[in-house]
Parts: sequence; structure tokens; C-alpha cells
Amino acid sequence: MTDTKQTPKDRFYWAEGVSRSEVEKAMADRRPSRLREQGPRRLLVLGLAVVMTALVLTVFVSQNKFRTYSEALLLILGLVLWFQLRKAVRLVSDAPDELLDERQIALRNAAHTVAYRTLVTLSVAYGMLVLAVTPHGLLHPHVGEGFWTGLAWSYLLGAASLPAMVLAWRLPSEPRDEAA
Repeated sequence: MTDTKQTPKDRFYWAEGVSRSEVEKAMADRRPSRLREQGPRRLLVLGLAVVMTALVLTVFVSQNKFRTYSEALLLILGLVLWFQLRKAVRLVSDAPDELLDERQIALRNAAHTVAYRTLVTLSVAYGMLVLAVTPHGLLHPHVGEGFWTGLAWSYLLGAASLPAMVLAWRLPSEPRDEAA
């Protein structure tokens, strides 16, 4: 951070989805938390991956009401897990450069690179699934009417959460004495 023009305390960064005060509060938080340990963070990542996969699999639920309720429940669960992941990585995956130090910027940028490459791979997989479930696709007889929403929500949730997922997976546990 430079000494030039200070940004207002209540500034909201729309592109990143965070506020200055929110990031500063997350960085300054020294209370002990299980979310700052590598094992629980990795469980959050795996849980979110399972939720995104389950959202994709709702494509094959033919009963409309059950599929809609399942998608809504899975989406809410996915959003809760995503926000917990963001909290676990202290919003580093989403914070703008001016709120991070050089080490955090390097960690965030490396996570974004891996997330982008993973998103490209996921895009190919989702594209192949879309081709398979379209009216002339191999799996079309097994999908329900109006099946696109679960697929779309899963992809969007994955695209939004991948940087936090990568960072949460890679970061080591924070030392206990630092968190006290």
C-alpha cells in the first residue's frame, strides 16, 4: 500500500465483491479459527466440489419439483461454502492489489492462474456435457425438462469460487501463536 491517496474506509470494490473495511477486518482478525487450518479448508474445498457436481447431476432428475428444490438447496449450500472459503483465506483471493502486500498479491495471482487453467478444463467438460444432453445428444433421453438451471448454477459457482478454492487448498495452516 502506498502513502499517496487513501481510499475511503467504506469503499466497495464492485469487480472484486469486497469492501475495504471487510478486507482489513479479515486481515486483522487474530481469533483462533478452524478455518485457518489446512485440513478444514480442504474439506470446504471438497464439499464445494461435491455440491457443484450434485448441481450438475440434477440434470438427470426428471421430476420437476424435486429437481427445482434440489437445485435451490444445493445452490444455497454452495454459496454458504463459498463464503466460508473466502473467510478461510481472509478474502485474499478477491481483494484488490491496494489492500494486499506483495506476498499476498503473489499468492492471489498464482491462485488465479491455476483457477483460470482449471476453469478452461472445466469449460471443456461442461461443453461436452451440454452436447451430450442436447436434443440430439447421447444422454438426452435421460434428462428432465428444463434441465439447464442446475448446469448453469454449477458452472457459475465454480467460476466464482475457483480462486478461493485453489488458495484454500494450497495455503498451509496458520501458526497457532499468530492466531492468538
